[in-house]
This record gives sequence, structure tokens and C-alpha cells, in this order.
Amino acid sequence: MKEHNVKDLTNRYYLHTMYVSTAKKIGIALLLSTIVPVSMLYAGNKKENSTHLIQSSIAGKTNLSQDTLKSSDISQQIDGTELMKVRDANFVNSLIGRLAGTTINPGASGVGGSARMVLRGYRSILKSNNVLFTLDGVPLPRLEARQPYNIYWGSGQTGDGIAAFCPDDIENISVLSTAAASVLYGSRSASGVVMINTKKAHAGKLRVKVGNSTTFSSPLVMPEFQQTYNWRWGEKLSHPQSWNPADFFRTGHSINNSLALSIGNEYNQTRVSAITMNGTGIIPNNDVGRYNFSLRNTSSLLRHRLKLDVNLRYIHTAEQNMQSQGMYGNPLVPVYLLPDVLLERIPVYPGSSDKKYSYKDLFEVYDPELGGNAQYWPLGEMGLGMQNPYWTINRNMYNRKKKRLIGGIGAKFDLNSWLNVSGRIQYDRDKEFGTQKLYASTVFAGRLGTYYENENKNTQIYSEFLLNARKAMGDFSIDATLGNSVCDTKFDYSNSGGELGTLNLFELSALSKREGAYSMHLQRDYHDRTTSLFMLAQLGYKNRLFLDLGGRMEWLKFWDDDDSRSSTDVFYPSAGVSVVPTGWLSANPDRILSFLKLNYTYSETGNSFTDYIFLNKERVGLEPRLVDNNLEPERTKSHEIGLNAGFLNDKISLAFTMYKTSTSDLPFGGYVSVPYPSTDSPTDLYLMDTGCRIDNKGFELVLGTNMNIGQVKWNACLTYSINKNEIKQLREVRKNPVTGEDVVLDEVKMAEGGSWYIPLKKGGSIGDIYVTDLQRDAQGNVVVDKVSQNVTPTRDYVYAGNADPKYAMGLTNSFAWKGMELDFVIHARFGGVGLSMTQAVMDQFGVSQATAVARDNGGLWVSGVNIPAKNYYQTVGGARTGAMYTYDATNIRLAEMSIAYHIPVNRWAKWIQDVRVALVGRNLLMLYNKAPFDPESTASTGTWYQGIDFFRQPSYRNMGFSVNLTF
Repeated sequence: MKEHNVKDLTNRYYLHTMYVSTAKKIGIALLLSTIVPVSMLYAGNKKENSTHLIQSSIAGKTNLSQDTLKSSDISQQIDGTELMKVRDANFVNSLIGRLAGTTINPGASGVGGSARMVLRGYRSILKSNNVLFTLDGVPLPRLEARQPYNIYWGSGQTGDGIAAFCPDDIENISVLSTAAASVLYGSRSASGVVMINTKKAHAGKLRVKVGNSTTFSSPLVMPEFQQTYNWRWGEKLSHPQSWNPADFFRTGHSINNSLALSIGNEYNQTRVSAITMNGTGIIPNNDVGRYNFSLRNTSSLLRHRLKLDVNLRYIHTAEQNMQSQGMYGNPLVPVYLLPDVLLERIPVYPGSSDKKYSYKDLFEVYDPELGGNAQYWPLGEMGLGMQNPYWTINRNMYNRKKKRLIGGIGAKFDLNSWLNVSGRIQYDRDKEFGTQKLYASTVFAGRLGTYYENENKNTQIYSEFLLNARKAMGDFSIDATLGNSVCDTKFDYSNSGGELGTLNLFELSALSKREGAYSMHLQRDYHDRTTSLFMLAQLGYKNRLFLDLGGRMEWLKFWDDDDSRSSTDVFYPSAGVSVVPTGWLSANPDRILSFLKLNYTYSETGNSFTDYIFLNKERVGLEPRLVDNNLEPERTKSHEIGLNAGFLNDKISLAFTMYKTSTSDLPFGGYVSVPYPSTDSPTDLYLMDTGCRIDNKGFELVLGTNMNIGQVKWNACLTYSINKNEIKQLREVRKNPVTGEDVVLDEVKMAEGGSWYIPLKKGGSIGDIYVTDLQRDAQGNVVVDKVSQNVTPTRDYVYAGNADPKYAMGLTNSFAWKGMELDFVIHARFGGVGLSMTQAVMDQFGVSQATAVARDNGGLWVSGVNIPAKNYYQTVGGARTGAMYTYDATNIRLAEMSIAYHIPVNRWAKWIQDVRVALVGRNLLMLYNKAPFDPESTASTGTWYQGIDFFRQPSYRNMGFSVNLTF
């Protein structure tokens, strides 16, 4: 099949062909859906209604509607316009600082990369702790790629599934913070739900919206380098050298263009949109292109008793060389450690001329023995797998193309004024094709090169049928839903490749046939189906007292690639009660307390054994559960109390939530030290077991304002969040079958490096980091050997801290005056630690500013003894002493800012409704940060590699402009 690159998508013929092909595919899918004995869900049913049963906190705006009174789930809502003010290639990053109870970490893989979003702490060990996203009420599959879990690799990253959606199509985002959301979305919602509601057309004349957002990127936080001493602890230079690792980076950019048309009347409304995003990262040769096309049609028939909703969405993404961190294949390792890389030198290879050159100009030379070009790198790999960084970015190529098709149809029919039936079916197919090309002379490549290609296909068909009743009976009211849903997921994965038999011919047919040459072929198929029956009921009395009851029964089935089949069933109950004391007060607009609601919720939810392969693209966590027939889902019990209040006629709003969750039956896998072959040299043994229990408790506070100060309209929102995570139990005590003694397991290693490890430890928390330290005396002072004038590292580990913050805050402000707008977001996290192995290796090589300062001062004073700088840093640096490179992760930043003006063009051109121009910025300024890296950035969106910096790509500072026109 012919492959199309990003530019091909602009070809008119290809667009026509693509639309025809897409229409055929979705037409077949929808035709098949009519004969499948499952039902459908309409976007306007109970599930969508549930998004309105919440408090709206849109940039501080508070709308305490009647629907809010009927919800025992406290939630937050962000309007889509907020996400558009300062656009990001991944809209999830635009939620930073706006939501309480969430931890959002942008991925370090650059423009269009994944983001990590955890709601109210960790509730799983082996599965993803990221939230579940839903699109117009339908849960989206978790398209999360395998994440780095050690210091060695981080090349070939990719954006997750949610990164491909554009804020231009988003009407609003609602966050369900309670486990009661499991009644609506089942086991896959165990970590919380973020509901995305997309835009649709309304009755009226044709409306056209055109927009552009262009931002330019540069590194936000980088380590400090020295320019006064020669590299590798050489002599002091007479003049500072011009070496600056920041020169390696280019100015990245992200260019977004959008076009949306909508038109409709009372009976039929249609909206279509086309959105493009073309971006380049700050590391050269890192590029991302994304093209989104969407269509949504809503119609009303039979005197508005029958409503239909049809949607179609196609997303094409092309990614190249997305790099997050790591030792191997990372150009930043030599760039940070070897000044020679960025400086001009006289060539020394045979046949060279006398002119100056750089490693950039001469990253490859002809090798007659190889018969082609080879990497020019006389400096060697230096024990860190180093290569010429310009060879790495041009001859270690990682490319991935994604094609995603989403289509669905929904219907709702009113049986009478208080009873209706609704249904929906949605088809979601994602196909990804990736290649890895390692040219000959690359570290770890075959003599003639190495080539791999992999293909992922994920298909999900989701259907649902609902019976909804909503009726008032005197002082009482009932709002109930009985529903049935089926979610069927198929996942096919293949990976093939190995050493090449022909020089740099990157095809599977060119793999080496030589005996002993490495090659591999992996094929895995996965299929699971979740069938559910659920009920939601709310009983109300005078809009003052409410009782909520819910329950969901799920039947889970799983088919592996060897046709093995497993199944189980589980029931999740929930209950809530809420009271509105202000309902007994007489109406008075001058009353200080205009609204007050108190609520309590109890619920249970699970995290099923299904989709382990789907999440991890490998069998992590699945095999032991099948072998032991341990198929019970992880189970979370949740208690939550909340308060919602409005003051001064709702000009000021307050939302407070306190919660506690307990998750049990957790499987885990990690390394345990065993005294083999001797107690003096223990060995790590990989162990998999079950029975772990994790508790989370915390509270959230949201304070909002919505008022006018003279002619200035002011909206503000302050969020404050605390979450405490504790591992209550690792596993139950068991008997040794040989000795009869109790076997107690208190700790397993989940991730580790030379001077640190992250454990799963009873009494500790997920995210705890332990590090090696220096030898100390009884008073805690560092012991210095006066003879050798040096310190002594130990192999004993001490607790450094936890990677997660103790608490987080966000402040959103919006001011509007006579067409001018000022918006900004300040985000702060307090507490937590991070470990910079980048700084440790830089100190070992003598290229950090700290080493130059120490040499200028004649050494370092430690415990009253002066130690030569070289002795000290070559002893504690590298992978020897983690305690010396542990930093406070507290940071405060200006996360987002925009200054906009609505040009009153409509005064002169009536056909133009609005023209908005703005200067925008993201991550503009670090107001406080003591770490040599960005503590909020992460190399992994998983659970077990947080707080570790090993030559991580710097986070981005983005500045630019946007223009939006409405006709």
C-alpha cells in the first residue's frame, strides 16, 4: 500500500480519495451496527445530562442551576473557549492550574507528546493511573504507548490517543471526581473520568470560523554549564570558550490552522471542521504533523419526539524522532558533556582539508571497508553509549504514522413527557505503523544497519441502550435510568526486524540471512468484551433533599492470542445523599449566602484484569493472573463528603471536597533482594504476587468569582489540592511450605538506577525515592578521610522523599474591558523531590558551573576539611551518590498568559461578526525553582519513573500569537 507523508494530505486528489474511503468504512460499520443485537446511546441521554448535574467552574464562573441541586457528585467544568486562548499541541496541558485534585505532567517528548493526568492519587500498580477520557458520552480506548522505566532509553516516543484531539472541536470538559462515575463508565473509569463534549451546530444562518495560532518554542529550564575550564577537568582557559549547549537546540514552532462551518434550522443542524497542526521540536529533525476532520449532524423528527445525532471524525498524525530522555540514542548526552561537539576544530581524519569544521558539518564520512558512509565520532562512547549527536538525529530515525477513524449514530425517542428511550453505537478504529532505522555504525546496530517495523491496530465498538424516566409528583421527584452497554475491543500488534543483510536498505526483505544474525518477529492478538447492566436513580424532595442510588453489573470476557478464554463478573454499588439548606430560606437577592449544598457519597469501583496487553503492549501483569486464575478486578471503595456554596447572589462560589479511597486486591510485580549466592552479594529476583492495598485521602478547594468591577468584568478561580497516598499492605503473611515459618514481604523494587531506587513498600507511598549517601558519623556529619582528602560513598539507601507534591495550587484570572482581554494562569506545586542524574554526570565530567565555582574557590569544605574539587565530584558524581543530587521540586510558574483585543470590524463590514487578535504564551516564567530541571515535566506518563531526570529533554517556553475570525 502506498504510504502518504504529511504534505500529501494537502493534495486535493488525496483528500477526495480519503473522504470516499472514509465514508465507505463508516458506512459499512454503521450498516453492521443495525444487525448487531446491542443497543445505542444518544448524546442527549442521561449520561450527557449527568454532565449538567455539576457545578460549572469555567474560569471562575459559577452557574448554580437547578440541575446542580440534583447531583451528589461534585465536579468541575472547563469551557472549551478557555482551552483556545493559549493553544497547546496537546490540549490536556491547557488544564494545568485550572482543576483541583489533578496532577498533570507534560511529557518530555516535545510538541504533540503525551501528558500524564492523575486524579486523586494512584489506585493501581501495574495498570495505568491516568484518567479515562470519554467523547460525547462514549469511553475512548486507552491508546497509551509503552513508557520509559529506566535511564537507558527514551527514543521513539509517541503521543497518546487523547493528544490527537483539538480544542477547536471541544464545547466543554467535565471532570467527575468521584468513583460513582463507575456506574456510568464501569471498570475503565477506576482512576476518574474526564468527559469531552464536542461542538454541534445550532439553528441559524451559515457561520464560518477561521483561526490561526502560531507559537515559537525554546528551552525553559536547563542545567548551568561552565565555560572557563577545558573539558574533562582540563586547565583553566585564558578566555572563556563559546561552548553553549543551548546552541544545539533550534527554535521550535507549532502552527495551528482551523476552519469550521455550521448551519441549521429548527429540524436539522450540521457542523464540519478541518484543523491542521504542524510542529517542530527544539531538537533538530523532530517533527509532528496532525490533520483533523470532523462532521456532526443533529436532527429532530416526528414533531421533535425523535432526535438523531450522527458524527464522523478522521485524524491523521505523522511523528518523527520524539525523544524524552535516556542514555542510548539521546543526542543530549554528548551535547551536555563534551564541549568539543559544538566547537569548530581542525579536521584530523585522512584526506581532510585545512579548513575548520564541526561535528555538525561532518557527522558522517565515507568508509571504504563498509562501502558507504559511517559515523564520524573519534571521541568514543565513553561508557555512556555516546554517538555524534548530529548522527543520532539524522541517522537514528523513528517514524510513526497514525490513522484514526471515529464514527457513530445515536437516537432518542420521547415516549411521553416523562419517559424516553435512547441508544447509541460508536465505532473507533486506530491504526499505527512505526519504523526504526539505525544506520550502519550506530551503537547497537548491525554491521550493515538495523531495521524494525511495528503495526498496532485497535478497534472498539461501543453500544448502549437506555430507558430514562424523569417525573415530578407533588413535593417528590424521581430521575432514573436503566441501561445496558457493550464495549468490544480488539487489539492486534506485530513487531518484526533485525540486522540488515544489505547496507542501509530498510526493508524486512533485506534482513540478514546470515547464521547467527539477530532477527525477531512478534505477533499478538487481544480481544475483550465488557457487557454491563446499570441503574441510576435519584429521589428528590422539594429540591432540598436528594437520595442517589446506583449499581452496575459487569460481565468481563477476555481472549488471548492463543485463543485462551477467561471471564468473570462483578457488581459495583454506589449511594449518595445531599441536602440544600438554603432551600428552606425565603428568596432574597441581598442575602450573603445565596446557595448551600452538602453531600455524601459512597461507591465501589474496579479495575478489571482486561486490557493489560492493550495498555502496556506486552504481557506485564497478565500472565500470573491467568495462571493462578486470579481474575478478580482491583477494587476501590470510596467515601466523599462535599460542600458547594454561593455568596452575594453567586458572585462568589466555594466548593470543598474531602475524600478517602481504599483499593485492594492489587497485583504487583517487582524485584526482591534474596541472599543468593551469599548474604554478602544478594541478587534481585523478580516476583509477581497479589494482595496489595493502597489508600488515598485528601481534600480539594475551589474558590471562584464572577463579578464586575466598574466596567471591568472579572472572573477568577483559585484551586487548592492535597492528596496523601499510603501502601497499607503489600501482601498477606504466608507460610513457608518447607520451614513452616511466616514469610513477610515488606518491599519490592519497581524501578532503580545506580544510586537510587523506587520501591513498593509497606507503610510508604507510591513515588517514594531512596538514594545512596555518603558515609556519616553518629551526628550525621559527612566523614572525610584526611589522608586521601575525600569522602566515601556507601551502598546503604536513605529516604529522599516523594516525587509527588505535598499540595498544589492554581490561580486563573480573566479580565475583560471594552474589547480587551487579559488572561493568565499561575500554577504552583509545593514539596516533593526530584533526582537529577544529569547534574551528577555533568559534575563527574567537570562541565557544570558548580565544578568551576569549586575550582575557583580552591575546593569544597566538607565537615571542616577542604577537598579538591576534582576528587569530590568524581567521587560523588555519576551514579554514585544520589543524596547529593536530590532537589526540592517546589516550583511556581506563570503557566499561561494572553493579551487579546476584539477589533470592531463589524462597524464597517457587517458580514464579519468578530476579529480577535492576541499575544499568547505558555510556561513564560519560572517564578521559583531550585532544581536544574523542570520538576513538572516527565519522561514517562506511567507510574514508576517519576522524579528522575537523566538527560531529559527540556520543557518548552512557548510564545506567539493567534488570530480568530467569525463570519
